[in-house]
Amino acid sequence: MPAYRLRGAVRAMDGAIGPPLIDEIIQAADRQEAVRLANARESTPDDEQVNALWLVDEGGNLIWSLRLAEREG
Repeated sequence: MPAYRLRGAVRAMDGAIGPPLIDEIIQAADRQEAVRLANARESTPDDEQVNALWLVDEGGNLIWSLRLAEREG
């Protein structure tokens, strides 16, 4: 089963992304399942600052990204 990497960081007002504060491996059968699992992830108190999430495949290719405001909107 492929491993995907979910990362999250603080996006500054100028759009710059800081260093990842979330760095988790997601095991999923395919990209669609990996995105579904990333969206279903519960946030923790340690995630409070994080306002940008993204998911990469095993080759480091970006397959999904989300600004927290999009999820809440």
